Amino acid sequence: MSVGTTRIKGTAGASMDITAFLAGDLSERRVPAIINLKQLIYGDGVSSVEIVYADKITLSDGGNETLDLFDGGLLDIFGRPLTMAAIKLLYVENTSTDSGLTIGGKVDNDLLIFADTSDKVYIPAGGTFLWLCPTAAGVVTTARKNLYLLDDGTGAAGDKFIEVIAMGLD
Repeated sequence: MSVGTTRIKGTAGASMDITAFLAGDLSERRVPAIINLKQLIYGDGVSSVEIVYADKITLSDGGNETLDLFDGGLLDIFGRPLTMAAIKLLYVENTSTDSGLTIGGKVDNDLLIFADTSDKVYIPAGGTFLWLCPTAAGVVTTARKNLYLLDDGTGAAGDKFIEVIAMGLD
């Protein structure tokens, strides 16, 4: 007998609530810039996800790691083998204070969130990358399933910690 319901509840994406001010002769002008979060729910429809992967990855200075989101070698947040068939959200935070990080660009089966398998995104020290696809299908990860992480080796020697969250369909 199971207790409770299988569900995911929350919001994801960029959230900004900023007001810009410009001094003037008689009064100041102000303009709001607002971006709202996307609501995510459990399921396989629009803005829905079924599986969550979250981990802190340790990279040595100049080191790299390939995360295969489909083959079951990684574990989801409940400790089950990760077999993400489609990705809908990817969050990568470079917590290093002195090294840059690139994601993608390894060529071999890189996620289809990159236009070409040689494409990569640079995340500076302390920076974050967020990608969101709220469509019902997401982006298929059965063949192009790898997230390649590479520390650029420009910082002090020692381990770098990278936060990765991926959400999608099982």
